[in-house]
Formats: sequence, C-alpha cells, structure tokens
Amino acid sequence: MEKLQNTIANREKWIKKVEDLIRISGKSRITFNNYKSHINRFFNYYSTDTIFNNVLEDEILEFIKSEYLNLNRASDTINLAICSIRYLYSVCFKIELNKKLLPNVKRLQTIPTIISKEDFIKIVNGENNLKNKCWLLLAFCCGLRASEVVSIKIENINAKEHKLKVLGKRGKERYTILPDVVIKFLRFYCKYNNITQKSGYLFKGLGNLEHSSKAYPTVYFGIIKKKYNLPKTVTFHSLRHSFATYFLLNGGNLITLQSLLGHSNLNTTRRYIHFSQDYNHLDGIRYVD
Repeated sequence: MEKLQNTIANREKWIKKVEDLIRISGKSRITFNNYKSHINRFFNYYSTDTIFNNVLEDEILEFIKSEYLNLNRASDTINLAICSIRYLYSVCFKIELNKKLLPNVKRLQTIPTIISKEDFIKIVNGENNLKNKCWLLLAFCCGLRASEVVSIKIENINAKEHKLKVLGKRGKERYTILPDVVIKFLRFYCKYNNITQKSGYLFKGLGNLEHSSKAYPTVYFGIIKKKYNLPKTVTFHSLRHSFATYFLLNGGNLITLQSLLGHSNLNTTRRYIHFSQDYNHLDGIRYVD
C-alpha cells in the first residue's frame, strides 16, 4: 500500500484533486474554499512525517475534539470539518471512514434571531454608504444570504416584475421578491456609481475579484452591532431570518417561502412560524437624491 505521508508535495497534490472534483461535481468555489480551510487545518495538526494510512477514525476524532469541540465551535462548523476530511479520505486516499466511529454532531434546532422593523429602519436610515444600504435591504427585504447579496448580477434584476434571480447554495437558481424600496435604492446606487451596463456583477470586487467578498457584509454588520448595541446572537444572516418571519406573519405561506429562500427541505422553513410581529411596509425610510 502506498504510504500517504504528510509532505508539502502530497498536500498540494491532494488539495488540487479535491478542487478539481468539486468543480466537476458542480459545487461552488465557496464550497471548495471551505473544504480547503478545514483540510489544511487537518494537515497542519500533524507533523510532516505522519502517514495518513495510520490516521483513522479514533485519531481523527481526537483532532476534532482538540481543534473544534474543545474550542466550542458551532455544530455546523464541526460537521463541515468532518465532511471535508471524509471527502479527502474518500477521493484522495481511497479510504471510506466509518460514520459510526466518526459521526456528525447533532445540530441544535434553535429559533432564529430576528431584527424588528423599527430597529432595521433605524439602522438603514443611519447608514450613509449606499452600498451598505443596498446590502441591508437585499437581505431584509428579499431574504438573501451574504454570499447572494454580493454576487447579484445586473441582468437578474427585474424591476418591472418586482423579482430578482438569485444564485444560491450549490449553484441552485431561484427567484425572490423585489420590493419597491429595494428597487429605488439599487437605482440610486447605480446612478451614484455611474453604472450603465446591462449585465455583470452589481457590486464589483477589489483586485482580481469579480464581485465583493461575502465577508464584507458580515464584517460591516459586526460594526453595526456595536454601534446599535444589538444582541450577540444577531448577525447579518438575521436579516434573512427576519424576512422569512415577517413574510409568514404578513400572510405568506410556507411553500412560497421555501421557494423564495431556496430551502431544499420544508422543515428548514418551518422554523419561522414561532413569531408574532407585524410586517407591512417599511414606512419611514428616507430616500436620497
């Protein structure tokens, strides 16, 4: 049997194979970057003379405990790490790890944290940067994830029919609603930045990036949290949770919401039926010329 030694050359070869197979399977670049991050952490945990033929479920479990469980990492993060390692072993080492000996962490079903309409209007009105305003509105009023917000394409904005085409997780396309308030601020943004083309990414990235990184909205929202003293559980993703919750409370149905959010499982969408706030119009948002 070939010795699977943890050398720099082997690491590069294995990472390249993981990347190629993920691309062929149609998964996104974000998926590969997540896998790569956890796999590299796994490599770095061991010395360069480690032979991975001998590092199996018991040893990997110790790695997971040391680098994730003992550091109180989120269950989704731990499960992604385990999934990444299983994928590495399967496609590069031809070893199928036993899921009973290396199980996923049970995901806690928590009620999503939302932001009240009043707090949201206060935040939007207090924001002077048009791009940041658009990011907030797209998440809160259209239900977009951070990665979906920054990767919007101009040709997918249908103002006439009030709908937006979104490229979601695993490359799945869907349509969501596009309220007037969002359309108006997107137009302000295009006018301010002299955007006249009819296609391409709306929010351009820095350097060689085609569009802004999904880290930007989340980092920016961390500043917002401190400024408005929001609870620790509130994140940029809470804006998406708020959209879903208020959509149901305003008379929307679960099946439609599932489609708008891009959920593959209806049970994921059912989480949003636990709230009782009113969501009508975002009265009070000031427009700019």
